[in-house]
Amino acid sequence: MKILYRFILAIAALTIANEAVAGGLLTNTNQSAAFLRSIARGTSLDSDAVYNNPAGVVFMSNGFHIGINDQMAKQTRTITSTFAPFAMGAGNNGMTKDFKGEVFSPLIPSVHFAWKHNRWAVMAGVGVNGGGGSLEFNDGLGSFERQFSVLPGAISQLGGAMGLSADKYNMDMYLMGKSMTLAFNVGAAFRITDWLSVAAQLRVGVTSNSYEGHMKSIQVNPTLAAMGLNGQMMGAAQFFTAAGQMLGQINPALAGEAAKYAALTSDHILDVKQKGTSISPILAVALHKGKWDASIKYEFKMGTELEIESAEVSAKDPVINGIFADGSKVKSETPALLAAAVSRHFGPVKVTAEWHHFFDKDAENSFTPCVEGNTNEYMLGVEWSITDRLLVSAGTQRTALQLNENAYSDMNFSISSWSVGVGLAYKICDAVRINAGYMPTIYDKDVVATGAASGINFTDVYNRTSHAWGIGLDLKFGR
Repeated sequence: MKILYRFILAIAALTIANEAVAGGLLTNTNQSAAFLRSIARGTSLDSDAVYNNPAGVVFMSNGFHIGINDQMAKQTRTITSTFAPFAMGAGNNGMTKDFKGEVFSPLIPSVHFAWKHNRWAVMAGVGVNGGGGSLEFNDGLGSFERQFSVLPGAISQLGGAMGLSADKYNMDMYLMGKSMTLAFNVGAAFRITDWLSVAAQLRVGVTSNSYEGHMKSIQVNPTLAAMGLNGQMMGAAQFFTAAGQMLGQINPALAGEAAKYAALTSDHILDVKQKGTSISPILAVALHKGKWDASIKYEFKMGTELEIESAEVSAKDPVINGIFADGSKVKSETPALLAAAVSRHFGPVKVTAEWHHFFDKDAENSFTPCVEGNTNEYMLGVEWSITDRLLVSAGTQRTALQLNENAYSDMNFSISSWSVGVGLAYKICDAVRINAGYMPTIYDKDVVATGAASGINFTDVYNRTSHAWGIGLDLKFGR
């Protein structure tokens, strides 16, 4: 049952399918349209400071500050797989095949609220800390199809002595994973001196994942006159059931194997949900003096544990339920984050440099088998106030992963990257400002993986793309 086991484990790996549009392996540090337009937001004194610079909120003007944002993200994962038996696929065009997964998230909201009065500020926010969309592989993945593409060759090899042969296969496979972690932050900040402040927040993360998939209509085209088979496509489960019945008296052991393959090649449907919550604190310090701003923030690990809710169709499948047992739990921890930023004003121009360090080695999640070291991000952003109303900005981010590429699979991989953000902010009036930004991500390279399945060599080439757009409003009123 190894083939089906791999299929189900791959669905589990889709817990990371909706990887953040910016941030580490599981963390979405992109929480506003202002981030898209300038990226380095660690010294922000706008409404998104609630997330990026919580201690800096007390350096904002007295009154209420509200930020409302929405983003859209489009991502793709393409695995180009070369495997000789793919040439026997009824719908394939040779031994090389593309397996493409797509994510489109039209709604990635975030809201930030702060009330500041003299030395004190209270704040709250909600945003998508991870996930936020659905990843679909309409043709499944190469690692699954490889297991079934060898069926015709295996049938010919095992039954050659009796004249049994096959040279075609076909199957219907589909995978989809949906994932979202909403993070609710509440906290307060206090200004110790005119230029130094501290803050503390409490974050509640609510994760909801769902996975759907099927592996059905698996067919082969056996030829064996004694069984009345003439090379027409037929259900693989039907063939193995008939073969088992024919072999029952001749070779009971082989008949038993045929029965196992009949169960394996029958239809399987997956419908599973995962839910969990976690609570973690955040501590921050900020400096605001003259032309300089700086901040340090530490987000503790989110020790999320997800409980599995398996639908009846999955719970009744002994193999699926054996892996996704209803009521069982799985770790999906988001690593701790240390962030530091510094900025300086040069007249109307503000330049910000920022660093993020994700403690991946201390978190248990789907990437754990690949992690060799912690992820680092390096950001640089520039904002230019052309007039009192119009600001333009740009930024860049380098995400440097430390993963063992030899541990990758088409189910679970990530690639170091560069992101570039551009956009503008326009002040409609003293109380209302609009932000708009766009951020594409350019991945370093196509990762090439080689291996063998059923004793036959294969090559997979992994490729990713990512684009994000956003618009937001900064509102300010009261004193």
